[in-house]
Amino acid sequence: MNIKPDDHWRWYFDRDHDRVMLDLANGMIFRSCFPAKMLTSFARNEMPFSIEDAGEFYLFDEQAKRLNISHEERAELVLNSLVAYRFLKPQMPKSWYFKSFHYIDAPTQGQLIQVCLENTNTYSTFIIAEAGASASLCLLAESSLELPDRTLRFCDPIKIMNDRMAHYQSKSKRQLYVNAI
Repeated sequence: MNIKPDDHWRWYFDRDHDRVMLDLANGMIFRSCFPAKMLTSFARNEMPFSIEDAGEFYLFDEQAKRLNISHEERAELVLNSLVAYRFLKPQMPKSWYFKSFHYIDAPTQGQLIQVCLENTNTYSTFIIAEAGASASLCLLAESSLELPDRTLRFCDPIKIMNDRMAHYQSKSKRQLYVNAI
């Protein structure tokens, strides 16, 4: 399922589901994964899908194409990234879970990154929903991640300090690198 933004899409808040929804204007409705308590008050307004939204959509989609996930999962990740960028309340970083990498470049919105769990060699992939100067809001881009005190699921948000991020490498490239050492 490939979706493309158009000028008939619209955002609205569904009180029954307690979520931001996106009417895709073709009989399809996207329901975000974020409950109302995580959203700004602005998220409760009905509004059109803007030109800026379309630009952000394509930015997230271009990066998500690099992942080995289905078209449906990619659409879910891209649209939830857009909802996180537009409507999530600010969060505090939770970087103590991850090893420091002394990230060299400033991360950018939509970029795929990897983090490594502290005291392990377990790498996980995230997409940056909103890049910040020292920490960035990221969404998990794989099925789940076991943290010491909770489990993150696909598209769950977490704010991560930028010095904990490494450049994304597909699992096959990462395995070649590990085997070469």
